[in-house]
Amino acid sequence: MIGGRAEATFRNVAVDADAHVMTLDFFVGDDCVDAVALNLRALPGVAAAPSSTYWIEAGNKLIRLWDGPVDEPGSTVLEWFTTEKLIWDRSRGRSGITGFERYTKAATYDLLYVGIAKVGDSFDRLISRGHKARMEILSNEPQRYPGARVSDEIMLFLFRAQPLIMTTFEPDHDFENEDFSGAYDHKRIVADAEKAFVSLLKPQYNVVKFANYPKGADGLHGSDYVRYGYVIGESITFNTAHGQMSGARDPLTGSHTSEADSIFVEGDTVSLFISGVDYPSGGKEALASEPPAD
Repeated sequence: MIGGRAEATFRNVAVDADAHVMTLDFFVGDDCVDAVALNLRALPGVAAAPSSTYWIEAGNKLIRLWDGPVDEPGSTVLEWFTTEKLIWDRSRGRSGITGFERYTKAATYDLLYVGIAKVGDSFDRLISRGHKARMEILSNEPQRYPGARVSDEIMLFLFRAQPLIMTTFEPDHDFENEDFSGAYDHKRIVADAEKAFVSLLKPQYNVVKFANYPKGADGLHGSDYVRYGYVIGESITFNTAHGQMSGARDPLTGSHTSEADSIFVEGDTVSLFISGVDYPSGGKEALASEPPAD
């Protein structure tokens, strides 16, 4: 996925040398999202270093802690944070980071494009070789914050599909070894996930919107699954003109939580369920797409 958000910066960075604490304010554009405190000696890289001495390099978008003089030969980076890595580390409950309770607000992006790498991997498709949609985005997207470079406001999100499959059996089922194989077609799941997100959220730079989803030759339609769905297992929210979808992650367990929105497919009906909404019986149709025409 490719998303956009106003440039994020660290501001009001200060260090209490006696307490070994760095404090800063996390800004998105001119909006102060939250205050952050870094307990420097509790950061894993610093805590594991042979010496308790460290050197600090701090800017408005990059913070690094070194085991020797900054950028000098022989010096090694012990810990580092960009604005996006700080969000990532906070979402995982990394030790040494306190405050930043509103990190999910900072992790809200405009969803511009969804795609998959059918040959090779996402790095090859998006970065090492030219990618049409990425170049169009960098060329056409406006600044979200005055003075920012568009390239500083565009993020690449590389996702891994992690299937969770639940199977039910009748009491008189005649079990066979295949029932417990856990086998699944990963490529079909990834292809179907792309179509699900594109068809519901309609990102601006996706030319093909998969209007007939869930029908398709390379997805899950017509498979043995009675119903299937998708959640984002990260604390990220994506906005488009056609809707919003939020993920959620438990920093302790590493799994998604009930706060994540979800896409569900049953037969020819596709539904987007928003977390926290109390759906009456049969009320899901308000967020469901119509079954596609043959």
